Amino acid sequence: MRFSRHSIALVLVLAMLMPMNSCVYDFHPDVAGRAGYVAIEGDILVGDTCRFDVRLSTDLEDKRNEGEPLSYTLRVESSDGVTYPSQDNFVDLTGADISRDYRLVVEVTAPFHRTYASQWASVQITPPIDSLVYDISEDRSTMDISVSTHSDGPGGYYRWDAAETYEYHSAIYSIEFYVPPGTVYKGKTYPQEAIIPFEDGENYYYCWKSQHRSDLLTASTMDLTEDRLVNHTLYSFSNMDREVSSLYFLELSQTRLSEEGYRHWEKMHSNSTDVGGLFSPEPLELRGNIVNVDDSDELVLGFINVSTVSRVSMYINNSEEQFSYWRGPSYGDMVLDSRLWLNYWRSGYRFAFYSDDGPHWFPGECVDCTRIGGGTKERPSWWPNDRK
Repeated sequence: MRFSRHSIALVLVLAMLMPMNSCVYDFHPDVAGRAGYVAIEGDILVGDTCRFDVRLSTDLEDKRNEGEPLSYTLRVESSDGVTYPSQDNFVDLTGADISRDYRLVVEVTAPFHRTYASQWASVQITPPIDSLVYDISEDRSTMDISVSTHSDGPGGYYRWDAAETYEYHSAIYSIEFYVPPGTVYKGKTYPQEAIIPFEDGENYYYCWKSQHRSDLLTASTMDLTEDRLVNHTLYSFSNMDREVSSLYFLELSQTRLSEEGYRHWEKMHSNSTDVGGLFSPEPLELRGNIVNVDDSDELVLGFINVSTVSRVSMYINNSEEQFSYWRGPSYGDMVLDSRLWLNYWRSGYRFAFYSDDGPHWFPGECVDCTRIGGGTKERPSWWPNDRK
């Protein structure tokens, strides 16, 4: 078992360099057979900076039916009369008073004019995260990501957001690449097709991906003798998962929920399990705490929680743990005559290397990491190694 506290100094320094995790928890406002509902995402995190998103739900059965984009402004209001405006959907609540009640107000200006507001709510005080750990099973087939937390008060309800960034590699490392006729590369035009070397360490081998886990991570201590969770498992990896195949970074955000908020997210989890989407075919079952101030009968998707937030981070280095065996797809290569290069390039093959046999080509996903996993070549500026 590895505890993040062993490297807390490094984590704190890197966390200062990273963009702060926002209060948006990923869900997809897709309603089977219904489109056009206003969906509002985000949480009011007192003492932090929050981001909100407002959009129309789409029809699971017809993804083309997305409707017009929404134009809107939003703000957070406090019960003492203070208004916190947004800038690019962010609201700065770092100096807000935790003893006040809060609500979110959204004013949609196009394609219709409506005002939405969440219910006034007091601030749920989130205890610190005691530890964030990963534990590899004895047979080394699974890795559990677990959290511990506690407070001295009564039992409560918790939710976590897992913001992940990970590095992964393609199966084949290439130091040269093919360019078709007429390609302009770094200011030089290649009138004929060519195999040219990468410059400055460029390659198709290293990729990075950042995402928020879509899992709805909640827990309750109401049935326990004290408000304490010890090594509560949030999610698991298998030893064939890409996320932990090289270097994995996790920033975990913990918030405390009201009972109403907990019941809402548990119902979302149940619907997701039952029908494969976060909103069931009968979305009225998932009415949240947001209303149209002029029409309380309108269904609005989403739930705005009001709380403080606790965060902690950790890395998992597979070169140390030797846990994941994922190496990317690798299929048989082909030694191609130059007369075939352009046709195979157009069909998705990529050059990998020369050998005594000649030029070796592979299916693109074997050579180009951007073709697998949705990653990119954009290494985060705060990433702890200098790979490119």
